[in-house]
Amino acid sequence: MNQISSARPILLEPNSQHSDDFSLSQMVDLIADTFGIHIKPHYQDRLKKNLLTRIRALGLCSLNDYYQFLVARNQLVPGATEWRELISLLTVTETYFFRDQGQMSLLKNQLLPELIERKRELSLTQCNAANGELYRPTLRLWSAGCSTGEEAYSLAILVKELIPNNQTWDILILGTDINQRAIALAQQGIYSDWSFRTTTEEIKNRYFQSHKKGWKIDPAIQAMVTFQPGNLMQDNFPAYASSIHDFDLIICRNVFIYFDFNAIAQVIDKFYYSLTPGGFLLTGHTELHGQTTEPFQVKNFPQSAVYQRHSSLKEQSKVLNTITPAAIESRETEISYPSLNPVWLTKLSVEASRERREAGEEKLFNINNSLPSPAPPASPAYPNHPSLPSLETGFDVSANTQTLLDAAKESLIQEAYADVIQLAQQLIALVPQHFQAYCLMAEAYANFGDYSQASQACQQALQIGPLAIEPYHLLAQIAEEQGDRDSAKLFLKRIIYLAPNSVTAHLELGFIYEREGNEKQAQKTWRSLLEILQNLPQEAIDFHNQQTTAELKAHVLKHLNSTSYEP
Repeated sequence: MNQISSARPILLEPNSQHSDDFSLSQMVDLIADTFGIHIKPHYQDRLKKNLLTRIRALGLCSLNDYYQFLVARNQLVPGATEWRELISLLTVTETYFFRDQGQMSLLKNQLLPELIERKRELSLTQCNAANGELYRPTLRLWSAGCSTGEEAYSLAILVKELIPNNQTWDILILGTDINQRAIALAQQGIYSDWSFRTTTEEIKNRYFQSHKKGWKIDPAIQAMVTFQPGNLMQDNFPAYASSIHDFDLIICRNVFIYFDFNAIAQVIDKFYYSLTPGGFLLTGHTELHGQTTEPFQVKNFPQSAVYQRHSSLKEQSKVLNTITPAAIESRETEISYPSLNPVWLTKLSVEASRERREAGEEKLFNINNSLPSPAPPASPAYPNHPSLPSLETGFDVSANTQTLLDAAKESLIQEAYADVIQLAQQLIALVPQHFQAYCLMAEAYANFGDYSQASQACQQALQIGPLAIEPYHLLAQIAEEQGDRDSAKLFLKRIIYLAPNSVTAHLELGFIYEREGNEKQAQKTWRSLLEILQNLPQEAIDFHNQQTTAELKAHVLKHLNSTSYEP
């Protein structure tokens, strides 16, 4: 994708005057802020010479004139003409099909098959209420920094090889690049022999047709891929309007080597939230060296490291509970999109949710002086079958509701989410107003990454139990996952109305206000939470993040003292 061009014509010698040096420094900063591209010092003379071609073309006199032209005439809007010209000077489009055979082998033999099987399984749990038919399985892949399209088409060919009947799937393979000229070439799908230097003749002959300009991609493969311009640095994502959300796989290779440290941190944070739970991020081999990769789970394979978004909210909670407040606050200074902060320390865990349901409690924390260890999960109700029946074998719907409920809870603990959904559906068939069944179904769908179905199940639970707070917890969590702070605040306020002593709701709400810069509301929320904590046993441990009341209180006091608002 993006790299500094080394083959541009040099029309003029660089000017060594101080004013031009200052203007060049301004241009370097502007390019970094706009594109994320870090122009290293030994490239800056070459950059200056290349910029002089644009200065001449526009009839300007100096680097400062060019800089002012870019910023003073609203040229920073996406797609502005001169920025398109500039990015063509900054980037070259050197790439080829099936680049990095090791990573391509990993995709073909492990990552894509795992994703495909997971999505097939999920589709078996989703039924169209209008006609009773199962929804088609989905697969969403993103080549970020796709250049002229070889990488995105390589993905399409792999998918075609792995899913021969891909017409029965809803598949999105998206390619984005900041260079709009490269995107136009990708959409044409015509390539020279040089793009096939690691491609077998078999693949070339199967998926490409001879063309007067080289080789043209097969129309069926071309139809599988969508290309559009994209700026990883400036664009906000996840974004539903541009289809940049809920990806199963993001590939971003040979891009970050041209970004500075902070730009990389911002982009990988946005990537995390644009993946579905369990989704993979694949980068160049050393491009994230030195970066803080939490909350990704790093999986090391012989061919490459892979960064996986946690497959369940439960597992994400386990990892985030190990992050210290100091580390969180340090990371907050590096990134701007929904970044890691202490709000995630209080995520509703599956185990905690299960214990509250079993205890019939509506309080968020079960804090007391002698909090017992969680009881081990009950044994499965099928002594001769230690694991739950598969979806293919079905399940006896005549079983009593308690047996089904126990089995669904056990499946949730075992992270067998497809089984949870099926068992919950059977419970609802027997008892249509079964509150816990809808809650279990909502948690399972959320852990699958199907937030639409999870939200719908939460709303159905609230119709049955309008004063229950558990569905609001999950709805707030989903809203935060999707970057919808306004909805998250609304759900948290409803929890506080129903359960005024809810520690987690106050804590999460306070952090949202802090992130928004609303110090007045943050202070008000912290003070309310402090009053709640002062009335709790100080040595008690909440089972959300294993902090004592005293530790939580110290954390809140720290935030009270760190904000400048005075009532």
